[in-house]
Amino acid sequence: MALIQLTHPEEGYELWLDPSEIVVMERYMRKKSAVLTLVDDKPDVTALVFKNGKIMSCKETPKEVLALAAQTS
Repeated sequence: MALIQLTHPEEGYELWLDPSEIVVMERYMRKKSAVLTLVDDKPDVTALVFKNGKIMSCKETPKEVLALAAQTS
């Protein structure tokens, strides 16, 4: 399977991966509350767990990752 490019949560990084290596995807969303914190600028991210145990994150939802993988296969 071909590599797909996802959006890294931080500026200045490129994220290319083989979607067949993904074991688990889980979406993490920041808390929606009225309390102001210093981390309110962090984006919602999807955690990606790979067969080798490595964990990365991207801005795309699991549904978007699957759609990108389907386009490249």
